[in-house]
Amino acid sequence: METYLPDATTRDEWRQLAANEATGRRADFWRELPPLPERPADAHKGTFGTALAIGGSRGMPGAIALTGAAALVAGAGLSRVAVPEAIQATVAQFQREYTTIPCVCDSAGRFDYAALESTLEESRRATAVAVGPGMGRSEALVRFVAELFFELEVPALFDADALNALAASGIFAKDGVSRFRRRVPKGPRVFTPHPGEFARLTGVMPTGEESNRRAVSNVWLKNYIATFYNSAFELESTARRPATLLLKGANTIITSLTFPKVGGHRLAQTVNRTGDANLATGGSGDVLTGVVLGLMAQGVPVGAATRIGAAVHGIAAELRATLVTRGALAGDVVRFLPSAFDYYTAALEACH
Repeated sequence: METYLPDATTRDEWRQLAANEATGRRADFWRELPPLPERPADAHKGTFGTALAIGGSRGMPGAIALTGAAALVAGAGLSRVAVPEAIQATVAQFQREYTTIPCVCDSAGRFDYAALESTLEESRRATAVAVGPGMGRSEALVRFVAELFFELEVPALFDADALNALAASGIFAKDGVSRFRRRVPKGPRVFTPHPGEFARLTGVMPTGEESNRRAVSNVWLKNYIATFYNSAFELESTARRPATLLLKGANTIITSLTFPKVGGHRLAQTVNRTGDANLATGGSGDVLTGVVLGLMAQGVPVGAATRIGAAVHGIAAELRATLVTRGALAGDVVRFLPSAFDYYTAALEACH
């Protein structure tokens, strides 16, 4: 997953492509995107936060390694990867720059529920957390992920098998009644399902139509409000945490929930317009999780981090396609991320 650095001629060509966004078909899309977090000249690694990625299992160590690597490239000062102790040595070999944390695991090499206390302790040293890539499935994981959902105090993203665990937990009960009454998440949350995971989470399979995917996303976040912030028990406005749903697919739908004033809420929806078929390969979602994680670790609010992450993730795939169009791997997206961030900056400058 080492970084790809293009030559000067290629960089100039990509800068011109970015400049063309000001008058191209995506001009309106670029004008609405938020800026990247600043990188002060006198900064140190502590300035840019600590990302904690929780996941992996025997047979699937690469997923969480992609997430941890992408968080670093996205700008996190430190990236820490919490994995079952059975795969720690394997995960540590993928990327030199992140650190690994061994956690108690079961005989199949998956997180054991007994790892909960130490994992929560590690999260208190982080500024953002991602849960799920390569985690696998078990009854213990259902309870483990449910507790992380409620107890993590920092912004936290739930992806892949963490979403499957949440679906099985009953937190988002399809009859509208949660099994975890009078409990609310202690921090902002991001959910990044593909259509199948969304169906398991909600009981509704999205279609390929953009209007349908917009509608089901809105409905789910309204249900999220009803589940945790309805009149059954009143919460101070400071206890109401923002949440963002990223529904994957061609033209990914991003729906964000915020609470701008006491007693009210706001739903904002955007469509990501970057990306291509290079992302249609295993592990791409794990990279996206890492990019959003790295941005959240730097203090970018969850809604903006998700929008930026999706756009940069897609641009990395597009830049690869300017050089070669087939044989894409998820690790290639990590390699092209530095250039994609430069492209993002240049496109925003051209559109403003």
